[in-house]
Amino acid sequence: MLGLALQALLAAFICYYVQWTFGQPMIDQPIVAGLVCGIVFGDITTGIMIGAALQVIFMGSVNVGGATSADPCTGTVMAVCFVTKLGIDQASAITLGTAVAIVANIWFGLCFNVLSSFWAPVTDWAASTGEEKSVFLAHFGGGLLFNLLYSLPSFLGVYLGAEPVANLINVIPPTVTSGFNAIAGLLPCVGMAILIRMLWDNKIAVYFLLGFVLVEYLGLPMIAVAAIGVVIIVVTAVREMENLDLQKKIQSLRKTGVASSATSQADMEEEDFFA
Repeated sequence: MLGLALQALLAAFICYYVQWTFGQPMIDQPIVAGLVCGIVFGDITTGIMIGAALQVIFMGSVNVGGATSADPCTGTVMAVCFVTKLGIDQASAITLGTAVAIVANIWFGLCFNVLSSFWAPVTDWAASTGEEKSVFLAHFGGGLLFNLLYSLPSFLGVYLGAEPVANLINVIPPTVTSGFNAIAGLLPCVGMAILIRMLWDNKIAVYFLLGFVLVEYLGLPMIAVAAIGVVIIVVTAVREMENLDLQKKIQSLRKTGVASSATSQADMEEEDFFA
């Protein structure tokens, strides 16, 4: 079990270190972390599938500053490990991974707040020396320390909890397992609902309705719906650019005092149409 826990630690550390040391390329998001976990645990297909399922759940969950809600990277590592190495079914693993992500976020915030108070003077001192080597060591050394601690829940979760979780899943009655499956099916809906709530605007509500009709009633595949969306975006952008150019021309004419005499009735009607 120690070897499996070290694999989980490695997968989490890769995601955290690249994310927080090299400009936040979003490698800690489940869709990418699942790929990394799949490579580490030896099952890339399963890793990507679980990462995609968890990404839908956490798509609307964005951690900004101190406003954090979950740590999806740890949840992804645990879920992929449970499925690929312990044989737990994917629905149960996704449910457990979601719970772990929320709990691990507490540890994440604690480490960040406590360590920052100790490490900030070190980085200030490195910057005050004016030496590139000191700044380099402070940056990458701090990243090594921080991200090792961030990865600790993945290690402990597998080392201490993998076997008990596997035994627990084996003795759970089928009715409870069915409940896990139902929850796993609802969690992506919750994630999409959170995302739509963030993006919702009455002006674009018609496009959500259009997408629903295209998929549910016309049976179009997602690629076709995406292509239609691209066409709508291009047409809308062209119209907005034309409207902007027209407004600039009208403002220019008004500044020169020509608009009042040179603007014909047709131009005014065109202006009202694009406005």
